[in-house]
Amino acid sequence: MIRRVLTLAKKELKGYFDSPTAYVLLTIWLALVSYFFFRAAYLIGEASLRPLFELLPWLLLFFIPAVTMRSLAGEKGEGTLEILLSHPISELEVVVGKLVANTVFVLTALALTLPIPLGLALGGPLDLGVLAGQYLGAVLLITGLTSVGLFASSLSRNQTTAFIISLALSFLLIATGLDFIITAVPFPLTDVARQISALTHFESIARGVIGLADFAYFAALSAIFTALSYFSIRRDRESAESPRYRNLRYGTGLIVVVSVLVALISTSVGGRLDLTAGGRFSLSSSTVKLVRELKDPVTITLYASRQLPPEAEVALRDIRDTIVDYQAVGRGRVKAVVRRSGNDASDIEKIQRAGVQVVQFNVVRRDEYQVKQGHLGLTVKYRDKQETIPFVSQTDDLEYQLSGLIRKVSNEKKKQVAFLIGEPAQSPANPMNMGAPQDSGYSAWQEKLREQYEVTVVEADPKKKIPAGADVVVVAGFTGDVGKKKLAGLKSVIKRGGSVLALVDSLEVDELSMQVKEVKTDISTFIAGYGLKVEPKLLFDMQANQPVALGDQQNSYLLPYPFWMKVAPAGDSAVVREIGSVTIPWGQPVVIKKGADGEKLLTTSRFAGFQDKDFNIAPEPDMKVDAGKLKTYSVAVAIKAKGGGRLIVVGNSQFLTDKFIGGGGSQNGTFGLNAIDWLARDLTLAGIRTKTSANRLLVFPSDGVKDLVRYFNLIGVPILIALFGLVRLARRRTLTAKVYEA
Repeated sequence: MIRRVLTLAKKELKGYFDSPTAYVLLTIWLALVSYFFFRAAYLIGEASLRPLFELLPWLLLFFIPAVTMRSLAGEKGEGTLEILLSHPISELEVVVGKLVANTVFVLTALALTLPIPLGLALGGPLDLGVLAGQYLGAVLLITGLTSVGLFASSLSRNQTTAFIISLALSFLLIATGLDFIITAVPFPLTDVARQISALTHFESIARGVIGLADFAYFAALSAIFTALSYFSIRRDRESAESPRYRNLRYGTGLIVVVSVLVALISTSVGGRLDLTAGGRFSLSSSTVKLVRELKDPVTITLYASRQLPPEAEVALRDIRDTIVDYQAVGRGRVKAVVRRSGNDASDIEKIQRAGVQVVQFNVVRRDEYQVKQGHLGLTVKYRDKQETIPFVSQTDDLEYQLSGLIRKVSNEKKKQVAFLIGEPAQSPANPMNMGAPQDSGYSAWQEKLREQYEVTVVEADPKKKIPAGADVVVVAGFTGDVGKKKLAGLKSVIKRGGSVLALVDSLEVDELSMQVKEVKTDISTFIAGYGLKVEPKLLFDMQANQPVALGDQQNSYLLPYPFWMKVAPAGDSAVVREIGSVTIPWGQPVVIKKGADGEKLLTTSRFAGFQDKDFNIAPEPDMKVDAGKLKTYSVAVAIKAKGGGRLIVVGNSQFLTDKFIGGGGSQNGTFGLNAIDWLARDLTLAGIRTKTSANRLLVFPSDGVKDLVRYFNLIGVPILIALFGLVRLARRRTLTAKVYEA
C-alpha cells in the first residue's frame, strides 16, 4: 500500500510542477509573505518571526484551497477518477496519495520561507526553540487544512465550487478562535468554539510549547477529514441500500467519533514540551530551588468561575498547568488546589474573603452588550501569611508573580532599599509619548521593589542622613550637588559592604525646548573614586533605537529616534542575562578608567556616535552622521569594591522612570529590578524575571545587509522560483516537441 501511495503522490507532485499554475502560486505566496513580514518586523526591531506566523493562517486560508481544489474535483470533472480506480489501487490509497502530494507541495511553499529566518539571524539571535515550534505548528496546521481542502474537492466536480467550500470550512476552523466570534456564540458554547479552532491550537504551539492536546487536535482534524474524503469517493460507487454502504457509513462515523474523543481526552491528560530558550514556559531552576528550600508547605489555590468569559478562558489552562508544575517540583512542599465556583452570593462571599476580585465583563451576545461577572485569581498561603493575585489577566509573567509571592510570604526579613532622588528627570511636557503617564517619577519601579524589599525615600535636605541599615542606596535625578554628608554616607555604605546604584546625568535634556546643557554634580567625584566616569557626551545609535510617536491624536506617525537607544547586554552578568534590550533615552557613556576593575553591563551597537557640542536632538527623518566615527559605547558598568561593597553606574537617570517602564521600554524595569537584586546579593527572582523578556534586538551590520535581507526575500526568491519554473516548463515543452525516429 505504501508503495502505491508514494507512486501516486509522486505522480501528483510531478503534475503540479509541470504546470505554470504552481509557480504562479509559489511566486505570489512568497512575495506576499515577505512583504507583510518585513513591513512589520523592521518597524518592531525584534529578531523574531512572530509577525510571519501571526499572518500565516490567513495566507494559508486562501493558498491551500487554491492548491487542493483540483485534486479530486478535477479528476471527477475530467472523468479520470474512474480510470484511476480501474487500476489496482483502492479509494483509500487515492485519498492518502493525494493528501500526501498536496501536503508536500504546501510544505514546499513553507520551506521556501526559510531564507527569512536565515537572513534575520544576521541581525540578531533568534530563539531556535520558538522557531522550531512555529514551523512545527505550521506543518500541523498545513496538514489539517490540506485534509479539509481535499474533502471539499471530493464533494464536487467543479473546481471553483471546491475552492469556495474549502475556503468556507477553513475560515470556520480558523475564525472560531477569534474573540469577536467567540463572544457572538451562546455563553455555554464559548469553550467548545475555542477548542474546535485551529487558530487556538496553532498559536499555542507557535509559542514554542508542544502540548499533547494541540498535537492531538491536528491529528484528529486530519483523520476526520481524510475519512470523510474516503467516504465521499466510496459512496458514489456503492448502492445506498447495500450492506457495504451501511458499513462504510458506520465505519466513517466511528472514526470521526473516536478522533473527537481522543482530542477531548488529551485536553484533560495535559502534558507539554517547552522548546523555548531558557524554558520560558517551564519552571526555572530558581523556582525549583525556592520551593524546595521552604521550611513549611505552601498552598496555591486557583479560584475560577465555572463560566469564564473568553479572554479569561484563554489563560485558565496555562494557569492550571503552572500551579500543577509547582506541585510536581515541590516534593510535598507545594499543594495546588483548583476551585471552580459559580456567581451566586455564597460563592462570591467566599472568594472575596480570599481576596480574589470579582470583575465585570462587557461581552457581545446576540448583537447586544451583556454584563457578565467572573473571577480568576490565585492565593498563596504559607503558615499564617497569605498573598493574593486578585485577577490574572495574562500569564506571561505568572511564574515570576507566584515565585515572588512565595518568597514574600516565606521571607522572614526584608532588605532595605533607600532612594536618594534629586530633581525631576523630565520636563512637564511630554511631546514624544511612550504610552505612559506624563508624571515621570520612579513610583512604578518602587512599587515593584516593595514586593520584596523595604523601600524608603531619603529627603534631599542636607541635614538628613542615609539610613544606617540601608542595604542598597539608589541615587538618581541629580543635576546639582548631592551634598558632602550624603556623599560620605554613600562611601560608608560601600565601605561596610552595602551597595549603591548611581543613575548619573552629566547632561541635562529639556524635552520641551529640545535644549541640552552640561551639568556638574559631586556624584561624579563619588564614582571617580571607584574608577568610573560619565562623560558629557550625548549618545545616539543609528541602528538600534526606539521609534517615537509624533503629532497629535488625529495625525500621528512613528519616527526612528537615534537618541533613544536600545542597548544590549555586554556579557553574561546576572543583571542582564537573557535581557533582550533596554531603552536608554539621551544616554551618556560610562568610561572605566585605566586600572579599575569594572564589568560592562549594557552597551550600544557598533553604530553609535555622540554629540558633545552644538547639540541637536530634534527628531529628523534622515539624520546625517559620519559613519567612520561610529563605534560601541558602554552605558552601564558594575564594580565590586574592596570590602565587599558593590556599585552600578548608569549614564542616564530617566530610563527607570514611569514614562519608560510603562511605555516602550518594556525591559527597563527588568534591568532595574535585577540590578537591585544583584546589589542586595539576592538573585532568587532574577533568573525568573528575565524569562518574561522575550524581545531580541534586531541590529544588522549595515543598512546594506538590512536591505539585502529584505529585498532578497521580497524580490530575489520569488524571481528565482519564477525562473526555475520557466526553465523547467521550457525544457518540458522542448522534450514534448521533439520527434523521435522509429
